This record gives sequence, structure tokens and C-alpha cells, in this order.
Amino acid sequence: MVAQNDQPSIPARRLAERLRALREQEHLTQKQLARVLGGSEPLSIATVSLWEKPGSDRLPPAQRLEAYARMFCTSRSFDDGRLRLLSSSELTEQERERERELYDELMALRERAQSTNVTAAAKGPRSALWHFPDPIAVSIVCSDAAEPPPHADPSHLNYTRNARYADLDAMVTIYGQVKADNPARMIRILPPERLIQDFALNHVILIGGAASSTVSLFAQDIPLPTAEEIPGTDPVTHLFRCRVGEETREFRSVWDDEGNLLEDVGLIARLPHLIIPGGTVTLLSGITSRGVHGAALCFVDSHVRDTNERYLESAFGNAESFCILMSIPVQNGIALPPNLWRENTRLYEWSAETGARWGDRQDENLRPNSVK
Repeated sequence: MVAQNDQPSIPARRLAERLRALREQEHLTQKQLARVLGGSEPLSIATVSLWEKPGSDRLPPAQRLEAYARMFCTSRSFDDGRLRLLSSSELTEQERERERELYDELMALRERAQSTNVTAAAKGPRSALWHFPDPIAVSIVCSDAAEPPPHADPSHLNYTRNARYADLDAMVTIYGQVKADNPARMIRILPPERLIQDFALNHVILIGGAASSTVSLFAQDIPLPTAEEIPGTDPVTHLFRCRVGEETREFRSVWDDEGNLLEDVGLIARLPHLIIPGGTVTLLSGITSRGVHGAALCFVDSHVRDTNERYLESAFGNAESFCILMSIPVQNGIALPPNLWRENTRLYEWSAETGARWGDRQDENLRPNSVK
């Protein structure tokens, strides 16, 4: 689902493989290990999974490696099919020696992995979602503005080619991150009508309302939210309609009494390309431009990027296809990046592994209609 580093550091890979081997040699599940290692500080299954996954860049803290060493230094941790973490006073001298050896081994791997990660980080931040490990080019498809400025016309003295596009904030945000994460890759920006021939056989990123209609070429049998015009609105605005089982809900943006936008709705979806092996299609959409921009910031803004990518791992595992409809906070007309872990941010989500489900949003402002 989320692209990882091309080559995880050798120490990080060895640490992940060693932790997994320790668990598997005792025929433990990740759930069992998480419960025992957590003690009074419960661990999630996703946390153990990330520690065992090469390239995740998630390193266990020293105190957790100490617990690993304590558990796996003696078979008595698994006597009679009961899992328990012995205290230091319960260990024999031979077991204490084994504990020290195992702890030193794991810490040495961790320290080398951490040193390698620091060196890699010095080269600049990388978004796992926007780093593509293959040589395929990228086509960024952006909707045309409903009322383009005069300098979008090629005959204008100050003609600017990209002035024709709507959602420029989102387009600049995504282009900058994709270029930073893939500096040698060919990246093209084009309108929907030019997504033909070779341009369609790239990684495809669709930005904005009109561009999002193109996703139907790729999203077969995937229950994406649908954008629908709200009758009688001037200027025309839209809502998102979603369905889970027999229930349908509608999600709208929120405005105050003075006409200021307070919250918008944004959508991000990632799908495998139907034609190109390893290719991807990513959709960024919203009710207004702030919703589109907020969806773009979700996995780009440094304040929330890593946290949101961890949410993807936790919620969807390795699913290649997913979508999230989310509330986008707006301050003084500007979209702020959403935090997917924060309560009431996620409105609807789907993945190939989990199916469709509602998020944790209960606010009726964003969900005014629920139709059976």
C-alpha cells in the first residue's frame, strides 16, 4: 500500500528479521507477543508488526528490547502454554547471562540501524506514500479552472501555462513532494483531456473535481464516495454520498453564519493501476479547493505526515487499495492538514482488506442526512 524505502538499511533489516525469528521460534502470534511485552503499557499488534517489518523505520525502544531479552532468554517464559515475563530475580545465573547476550545483540543492531536512519534523514524528508520505487513516470492530472484568469490564454502577454488549472494549492503541494521524493523521475502536469496514450500508462495522480471523474477508468468495483450537486445552491456546491451496508450518509462542508468556511470534506484514494504492473492511481478531491488541498497535505505536511502514514499501516495493513473521506479544518480560509488519528477526522473509509466502514465522526453538521 505505502511505498517503503528502496533499500532498508542492513542493520534495520537484520533487527526486524531477528525479532520476527525470536517470535516464530516459539510459535507466538504478534497479538500474544504484544500482550506480554506491553505489561502495564499495552502494545498494539500494529506496533509489533512494524518492528518486524524491514523498511518501516520503526525501531523498538530500549526498554522493549530489554523485555524481548528477558522473555526469550529462557524457555520458562512459555511453560505449560502460559506466556509470562519473568522478573530478574526469577532467572538463573545461566539465564541472566543469556539475557545479557541477547540484549547486547539487539541493542547493537538498534544502534547501528538508528545511526543509518539518521544519515538517511539528513538527505531530506521522504513521504512513503509519494515515493515510487520503480522507474515509471508520473502524470499529475489537474482540473481546469471554471473561470481561468486572462493570463491563462496563450495569446496574453504574460501567458502562464499552469494558470489554467484549478486547485493550484494542491497541485503545487503534490508536485513538490513527488519531485523531492523522486528527483530523477519524469513528472508531467496535464488536464484531464490529455490523459491519453503514454500519459495514462504512468503513475497517475488525479487532483480536483473534474479530474476525479477520470478515476472511473481505473476504480472498477471500488466503492468510492460520490460527489453530487446540491440542488438550489448559488454558487453551486456539492456533497459526498457514501454507503456502508444498507445505510447511506451525506457529508457536507460547514460554514458559519457570516459565510466563512469552517470545515471542508476531502478525499484521498490509492488504487493499483489496471494496466501497468506496479503502477498506481491516486485521487485527491474535495467539496471546495480547501478540501482538495487538505487531502494533499495529509501525507505531505511534516507535522502530520509520519503520523498519518502510521495510521494507514495500522488501519489497512498492506492493502493496495484504500480510500479515506475526511474532515478538513479551515482557518481564515486556508486548509490545515488533517490528523487521521484525531477523533472525528475520518468520515468514511474503505480498503480491499477491511471493506467499507464509517469513521468516528458523529457531528451532524458534516453528516446531516442518513438514509436507510
